[in-house]
Amino acid sequence: MGEVSMGGNIPASCSGEERRRGKRFVIDSIVFPFLGSRDEDHTCFEYLLLDIGLHGVRISVPRWVVNRERLREGDRINLHVPFELEHRSYDQGRVVWASWDKEMDAQVCGIEVTKQMPLYNRVYFSLSSREVTVDLGAFSSVEDLGKRLLKDLFLLKKGVLIYLNHLVAYFSRVGEYPSRDYPRLKEVFLDDIRNRVRDHRDSLEGLYDDFRGEGRPGVAISGFLDLEELRDMVESEISLEILSTTFQKEAAMFYLQAIKDLEKKLYEKYNAVVMLYIKSI
Repeated sequence: MGEVSMGGNIPASCSGEERRRGKRFVIDSIVFPFLGSRDEDHTCFEYLLLDIGLHGVRISVPRWVVNRERLREGDRINLHVPFELEHRSYDQGRVVWASWDKEMDAQVCGIEVTKQMPLYNRVYFSLSSREVTVDLGAFSSVEDLGKRLLKDLFLLKKGVLIYLNHLVAYFSRVGEYPSRDYPRLKEVFLDDIRNRVRDHRDSLEGLYDDFRGEGRPGVAISGFLDLEELRDMVESEISLEILSTTFQKEAAMFYLQAIKDLEKKLYEKYNAVVMLYIKSI
């Protein structure tokens, strides 16, 4: 789809004052961070949703994230949260301003959300009702949908590990490093990454198996999940910048891009779990 500003889709029912001033709605019901990513380097970051308007959203990025990564004006980012307006979904945009808020001890950014897509998500944030909306569809309950999301998280992380294994095997055969150097590189760098991905895959599988267990019928997702632990399992273990500098062959970049595409889906599923969590409190 082409890129258009959310402001270009202002409902006719909005008042003239709202059109001129870009009326904003403070979001005080969401106190859990979501995961976003920067398009340029696929870097993942945590953010809190502060308020929304007809032209975009305002987010805060906590200090512990800014210490690693700081968003800058002009950055194109993906919020991985579908904002629904008139049956269209918006979740990507551009940082139009950024400043430090001493009171919140966080970087605050204004995001112009511009890219629209058909709405296919089961869990989304409605701009008309200004709340999380769940479309169960074929699912029998919120818990049933939660099980599916946890299964998706496990399968996506499993996919990351599969591509990473292909990448390691590829470089063992046709790597760019001298044969005497590769074993050391594999031991101290690639194996460490692979072990962390494997551990997170196993943890996600265990979480899914536990939640769907017969002893947990009708358990609310908020009474079962620790979102901080889940976020640690979901976040990327792989720095595209480091690996793309280390391995520059085209075949390697194919594997790395495939991994990053799966990670975007992981962030989307994780954020859907966060919204279900909020709905179940």
